[in-house]
Amino acid sequence: MTNATEEFFAELERRGHEPLLEKVKSTIRFDVVDAKGTTRWLVTIDRGDITVSRGNASADSTVRVERPLFDQLVTGHANATAEVLRGRLAIAGELEPLILLQRIFPGPPLAEVKR
Repeated sequence: MTNATEEFFAELERRGHEPLLEKVKSTIRFDVVDAKGTTRWLVTIDRGDITVSRGNASADSTVRVERPLFDQLVTGHANATAEVLRGRLAIAGELEPLILLQRIFPGPPLAEVKR
């Protein structure tokens, strides 16, 4: 069974190239923490070409976040910038790649229309 975090990284890998990130050349490691430990995802962006792997490699930027919050981020139920300001999302290293990466997070889900 997959969760929202795993689905996000799988979809990111499937994209291969993201036009919104064509000016970016960087690596970002996501340390996603839950009760079982820390899962690390390394996202490499080379002028829009994206590769995703797992591991504890060094990166230009590192994001440390609890899995439930990351699940909310990748489903559009939370905003990365707001969570940084709240102190729930820790970032080390370069900030610009992370700001640009937020462009590919989904927006908030559409509100249901009540009749």
